[in-house]
Amino acid sequence: MGVLFALLTASSYSLSNIFIRKGMGTSKADNGLLMTVIVNVIILGIAAILYRIFTTNVPITLYAVSVFAISGALTTFLGRIALFKSFREIGPIRGSAIKSSAPLFTIIFAVIFLQEVIRMLPFIGILFVLVGLGIQGYYLLRQSSIDVNKKDVNLKHGYFLALFSAIVFGVGQAIRKPGMEALPDPVFGAFIGSGAALAMILLSEWKKGVLKETVTNQITSFNLYYLFSGLLTSVAMLSFFIAMLYMQVSYVVAIAASEPLITILLSKIILKKQESIAYHSIFSAFVVFSGVLIIILFT
Repeated sequence: MGVLFALLTASSYSLSNIFIRKGMGTSKADNGLLMTVIVNVIILGIAAILYRIFTTNVPITLYAVSVFAISGALTTFLGRIALFKSFREIGPIRGSAIKSSAPLFTIIFAVIFLQEVIRMLPFIGILFVLVGLGIQGYYLLRQSSIDVNKKDVNLKHGYFLALFSAIVFGVGQAIRKPGMEALPDPVFGAFIGSGAALAMILLSEWKKGVLKETVTNQITSFNLYYLFSGLLTSVAMLSFFIAMLYMQVSYVVAIAASEPLITILLSKIILKKQESIAYHSIFSAFVVFSGVLIIILFT
């Protein structure tokens, strides 16, 4: 069951990425962060209420709420903000390639601080996933060299932002596990994480003095693609939390790490890009999915 939800996490995030790309084509000045998080809070908030009414009455603890809030602040807020800023300095291809290393930081954190023990065969599967992502990332970094004007950007700063994004994403995903152990309510955990991220986004916009303008823009320039993206990220976040009920976070994040390659395949199908998929992408996809299959079979 955990495997299915981990795969659903990857697929939902991949589809969300597609809708974000389509949305950016019609909203040049808006990256969709606020709209998607607002949708997350609404959808997950309603689901959390219904879930607690009809399914569980596990007591809510301050510790669990704090952990879920910190996780949301690290992933949905700090992680995305740093990633989007890196896009402006080193380009989206380089930024995404570096951010794809996030599962490595999740696994390191889970093993060192959460005392997770990874068995030999699943460990081999995880290595396959990381190697496959590394191959894809390497070629993306090389490919993007023509997309970046070195006179206009601070490359070192951009690389740092992308790496910081990967680290906070990785750690943020890992600390969801102790929160789930303290409060095994995946819907509530996902809701608190998205709520914390929304609060930080609104606070950030308020400090910059553009809160009213930003919120008004979401209404006057409503983007349906961002709405769909928000729905899908809600499914992805919830699926990740549910998967942790059945599997170690190290295994969940390794399977969910197939997201970038699924995005490439879906981009070809849905966005109908004319260029062919590169051989290295096909090979890295084979390596990643081989690793995922090993994890599935031997977990």
